[in-house]
This record gives sequence, structure tokens and C-alpha cells, in this order.
Amino acid sequence: MGAETSSDSGYVLHSRRYRETSLIVEFLTETRGRVAAVARGALRRNSVLAASLQPLTPLRLQFGGRGELMNLVRAEPVAHPPLLAGERLYCLFYVNELVMRLTASHDPNQALFEIYCDALAALTGDSAIEMTLRRFEKQLLDALGFGLQLDCEADSDQPLAAEGCYHYDVERGPVPIGPEATGIRVRGATLLALGLDETLSAEALREAKRLMRHVLNHHLDGRPLTSRKLFEAQAAGKP
Repeated sequence: MGAETSSDSGYVLHSRRYRETSLIVEFLTETRGRVAAVARGALRRNSVLAASLQPLTPLRLQFGGRGELMNLVRAEPVAHPPLLAGERLYCLFYVNELVMRLTASHDPNQALFEIYCDALAALTGDSAIEMTLRRFEKQLLDALGFGLQLDCEADSDQPLAAEGCYHYDVERGPVPIGPEATGIRVRGATLLALGLDETLSAEALREAKRLMRHVLNHHLDGRPLTSRKLFEAQAAGKP
């Protein structure tokens, strides 16, 4: 009996060399979640796979095998990928790395796939970069069951006050400023705007960025992201 095969739609998140002529490719797929597969012979001179296995390329995929590491049978582009450069390209690396680091393999998540597609559309369009990233981070946490509490105070049903100021505790939510409060400091107006998916002011975007970094660092167990180093190097004018 031949090996089982299954089809899916998806995108490349990351790839690395495997042996002489192959790659191990991490995909985010529509129905299977994150899948790692061996693309055998992808680095051979006459292989058509390598050109297809690029981030941003929407793919029709076919996998073989049953284990954690599958075999890539086919990867057919269904559209030409848009071009990204500079800051938007680094943002793509960041989005992909977050998905890689925060998800488990073979864990189907339709909501995750949809917000990932939305983020790609925003990055390849003319949407504001900072707002695109904050929206993706918030929706990613929601899709993974780590959603932020953005409408009421921690441990109570007391609505947040737009004019108020809070400490955001990752495990509890927003706590009114006080001697016992811990966490990142953020205004109520920023939390409420995030919760309602409203366009954020420049000040609110700065607060939201600090908040999201604080929350994501918690879920990443403090392990640094490689893509953040790219942002820092770019900001410093390094190659």
C-alpha cells in the first residue's frame, strides 16, 4: 500500500537546508495548521520546487506520510507573489517568526490562517505598517487562546475608563495604577481602541507596541526574536 497523501493550501514560513539537495520547509496551512515537510531534491539544478517555495507565494500543497515531519509531494503556486522590500520585508520575517514560535505543529486553526492572510494582504498593500503589526499581534493572541482583556479591569466587571491609566498584568489583565500593581503601564483609551480595532493615534501606537512586546515576551518565555534584531540593525543603519 502506498503512503497516504493529503492536499492543502498554504504559505512558506521558513526553510532550511537538509542534507545535500533537500530542504525542510515549515508551512502554515489552511486545514492542518503548521506543517514541516521535507522537499526532496529542491536544491538540485533542474528542480522546479525551489522557485515555488518562497514566502508570500500562495501554494496548493500535497503531503505524504503520517509523522511529525512529512514529505512534500507537490507545491504548486496558485498566484504570482507580490514583491516586498525594506521594512515591509522585515515585517514579513517578524510575522512568520511569531507564527513559528507560538504555534504547535499539526494544530488546525482556521482563524489563524485567515488573520495571517489578512496580514500578508496588508503588508503587500498600502496599509500603515505599525497598525498592521499591532492588529496582527492582537488577533494572533486571540486565535491562540491568549487574548488580551481590553474592556474591563482585572478581577472585576468594572469597565475601563478611557481617561484612566492602568498596569497590564499578562496573567490578569488591566489593573488600576497603585502600589501593588505590576506590569506595563498603558492608558485606558489605548486598551479600548485596541479592543475595538480602531485606528490608533501616534501616542497610542507607541503604547500598544510596548504592551504587545511585553505580552509576547511573556508567551515566548523571554527568548529573543531573530527578526527583531533585523529591525534594530536596520534602524542603526547596519547592513
